[in-house]
Amino acid sequence: MKEQVNFGNVSQDYARYRDELPARLADWLEAHGALKTDARAVDLGAGTGSFSRLLAGRGAAVTGVERSAEMIGEGRRIADGNDSSVVYVQAPAEATELPADLFDLVTAARAWHWFDRQQAVSEVRRLLKPGGFLAVVDSVILAAESEAARATFELIRRQMPDGKLKAPGSMAESTERRNGFPLRWFDEWAEGGFQEKDSGQFGYELRFTPDAWRGKVRSISWFSQLDTDSRQQVDQEMAELFRDVTELTIPHRCSFVLLQKEERPPARL
Repeated sequence: MKEQVNFGNVSQDYARYRDELPARLADWLEAHGALKTDARAVDLGAGTGSFSRLLAGRGAAVTGVERSAEMIGEGRRIADGNDSSVVYVQAPAEATELPADLFDLVTAARAWHWFDRQQAVSEVRRLLKPGGFLAVVDSVILAAESEAARATFELIRRQMPDGKLKAPGSMAESTERRNGFPLRWFDEWAEGGFQEKDSGQFGYELRFTPDAWRGKVRSISWFSQLDTDSRQQVDQEMAELFRDVTELTIPHRCSFVLLQKEERPPARL
């Protein structure tokens, strides 16, 4: 069963503190011809619109699709303040009800693991023009390389009902990876009628004040799954843990894959 997470519980912190993905991802899409001025793009699982705004900033006409009304509300509030052209639609990624064969690019940034993947592949294929692109991007905190991150996640782990921190969504289904993504996903994309054009990973660091780090942590899926009392307790413990710290440097790793819709009928729909 697909894990259910309600990011609406943390939508305000998500909007304020969730870091934007590196701009070099837009450069990458442009280099492959997947992102062009006036391209029509759909950003699935758009959240509060961070990646949607990155695409729109490069001249694309972007529709952000998001299931959570709270997240869309925050995204629209930010868009109004930034004069962003992103249009938001409240819908699941698997059934957007957007027109078929209209879009040049579909993206899923830090979101594909929350979808019903078979249905999402079919929906993306329906949305894309012939030769259109699907870009899936993820970003993780490298806790093994950060004492601050390890200590933070231990606070959360203690509050989890089963005492465990599992990989989010369908990332937990397998430990076999290629460029950060479960191996099975590459087979699913190929069976769904997509050809891999490029994939890879890169590391980067982000600097946070203690308050900003607490805010980012409050936006992640593990935190959103806790009850209100547990969330408050973890936040208070983080405040105490980093009381005498002025800045935190947290290592991250970004994973990316670009796929192109093939002309041939998919092996599976």
